Amino acid sequence: MATGNIERRKLLKLIGAGATSVALAGCQGAQQTETTDGSSGSDSTTTEQTSDGGSGGGSNDFHFVAGQVFGTLDPAEQVDYTQGLAAQNLYDELITVDAETLQPTAHIAESWDTEDEGKTWVFTVRDDVTFSDGTPLTADDVAYSLTRMLELQRGYSSFWLDYLDPSNITVRDEQTVAFEFNQAYGPALATFVQFYIVNSTVVQENEQDGDYGNTYLQSNSAGSGAYVLDNWEQGNSIEATAYEDYWKGWSEDSFDTFRSTVITEESTIKTTMQQGEGDMTDQYMGTQAYAEMDSYSNVRVPEVPQLQLFHFPLNCQKAPTDDINVRKAIAYAFDYDSAVNDIIGGGGVAAGPVPREMAGHNDDLVPMEQDLDKAKEFLDKADYSVDEINEIGLEHVVVAGTELQRQMGLLNQAGLNELGIDLEINPLQWARLTDRATSAESTAHMTNIFHTAKMPSPDSHTYLMYHPSSFGSYISQSWYSTDEIAATLEEARKSTDLQSRLEKYEEAQALIVEGMPSVYIANPPYRIGINENVEGWQYRGVMSFDWDVHSMTRSGEGRAK
Repeated sequence: MATGNIERRKLLKLIGAGATSVALAGCQGAQQTETTDGSSGSDSTTTEQTSDGGSGGGSNDFHFVAGQVFGTLDPAEQVDYTQGLAAQNLYDELITVDAETLQPTAHIAESWDTEDEGKTWVFTVRDDVTFSDGTPLTADDVAYSLTRMLELQRGYSSFWLDYLDPSNITVRDEQTVAFEFNQAYGPALATFVQFYIVNSTVVQENEQDGDYGNTYLQSNSAGSGAYVLDNWEQGNSIEATAYEDYWKGWSEDSFDTFRSTVITEESTIKTTMQQGEGDMTDQYMGTQAYAEMDSYSNVRVPEVPQLQLFHFPLNCQKAPTDDINVRKAIAYAFDYDSAVNDIIGGGGVAAGPVPREMAGHNDDLVPMEQDLDKAKEFLDKADYSVDEINEIGLEHVVVAGTELQRQMGLLNQAGLNELGIDLEINPLQWARLTDRATSAESTAHMTNIFHTAKMPSPDSHTYLMYHPSSFGSYISQSWYSTDEIAATLEEARKSTDLQSRLEKYEEAQALIVEGMPSVYIANPPYRIGINENVEGWQYRGVMSFDWDVHSMTRSGEGRAK
């Protein structure tokens, strides 16, 4: 595995992108935008290949080996990486992340402007995009899709729920749509990378009992994306075929089909890759698995710095982790060095919820170290005795079948045993884990969570984790906030001044860490396995955007064996 200088430079650009994207200064669109380091990055209209060679009907198959199930195929509900993988390939987002600059850039929206001092965002959508049934994508589809997200109140709808009423979404003409927020909204542009557009006519024709077509979209796709869903077996696989008239065109070596198989055992994933049966893996296996795949002659494993947090959210609404001294005892009992160096095999110890290299990280926060004496001191101050804690029982949920997840649970268990505390390690499938995260009562005391940037902004690692309006997803399993934290995060979103906004995010991080709602463990490096005959893969910074199959091609004859 090698960390390339190019990849490092790209990360640094992403840091700049995070800062730039939350700024409202000036109108944007197909214009130059200024990065925080003073350089300029093109924000021009997407210029992908326009070959009319087409795809579809061939045998060039892309096989993504996923380590967790697809919980939903409705793009309005997607929040995790497999759901994002499906959305990224079946639908188009309004705004995307530029593969070179890693800044938000034009996609379905070819240009945009702001009015009313940043309250109203006006987007012009491309006029050459069609859905997979051949009908044109228009401003009506954009308006319906965002209204649908707001009404369903699922997925990333919390990005907009508090700021945008469906009645304030206006279609000005066939290609122009306006969103009138109830206040200036700093991170608005960055949020729209998670807004996927559906075919409003098809979805409305298939609504059932006011479900906005949610049932229909579990077994059908209705998007303008590069691929069209053929089959979904929940828990096992999805299969899709290239949309021949995709607006970005196809090259001769593009993939005709895209499929993803769910394999939860690391040993089987490695065998699949070694035998040349898979093209790409996810990034959530143990370090040894990537080292082993990197030794295969037909697989490469890039290592890229990334904006990701690995942590144990502590359920602050369930006894005994509702006691801050119990939470601090757990945090000081954990062996961070072993976690980063021996289990993850790289990266650094986290310092709070925002990854240390992201713009807006609070550099005054100090990474935790294991200190059993301090852990015992906090335990002595707790309202629960060790016997009472053991009588209640502490549960630590890990994702089943992953060695890294299991080792993290064991490491936590070893630290707590030093305090006389018993810990139950409970392996769960991802779908069960996310189901339990929907209420404080069913959420475990602590859970292994990788939280990758969902947009190029620190808002992703603060508001989505600790604002009450975001509670109920796997991202916010601490169930922790205070009036002061909520108000600070709201002020950050409202601010149109970049520096002021970043300072608010930093202030919020200090307030959050005071309450110790998580064991903040690591900012791990990004690693995936890629078949040697796959070309065009690029790290894009935001979760699942690196797995845009349309952007990749096959070299040679089939997969490398």
